[in-house]
Amino acid sequence: MTKFRRGIADGAEGVEDLATVAISALDRAVSKGVLHRNNAARRKARLMKRLSSEQTAAVAPTPAPAPKSAPKKTTRSKTASKR
Repeated sequence: MTKFRRGIADGAEGVEDLATVAISALDRAVSKGVLHRNNAARRKARLMKRLSSEQTAAVAPTPAPAPKSAPKKTTRSKTASKR
């Protein structure tokens, strides 16, 4: 887990392999009774979420700014105009 976190922070190559190793270690800890299965599932979910967000951040280009549009007119509701 620590090597994976450091790999993500450094932007190192082969982070997918580190994720696989971390998941395997968590599964082994569950099978030996060191971790509860829900604890390991939560950790694996967070690990995969971090991995996917890192991959999409590296691939996704920055969006171009949207053109400014004219301000929208606001109208009052019927109940507000009766007051």
